[in-house]
Amino acid sequence: MKYELKVSGMRCGGCELLVIEALGEIAGVEKAEASHVNRTVKVEFDPSRVSLENIKTAIREQGFIVEE
Repeated sequence: MKYELKVSGMRCGGCELLVIEALGEIAGVEKAEASHVNRTVKVEFDPSRVSLENIKTAIREQGFIVEE
């Protein structure tokens, strides 16, 4: 499944890297891309292995805001 989240609080490439690395550690996440310019995180994941809510939580744990 592919999903695009609106995420605020990312200010630079380092912020993007934090999000990408955090998501990469989650079993079931196949690909993650972050853009502080567009305020987006695009993620491809296997919904039978990880929920969208787990992905949102991982982003929030890095200090960023997932806009609903």
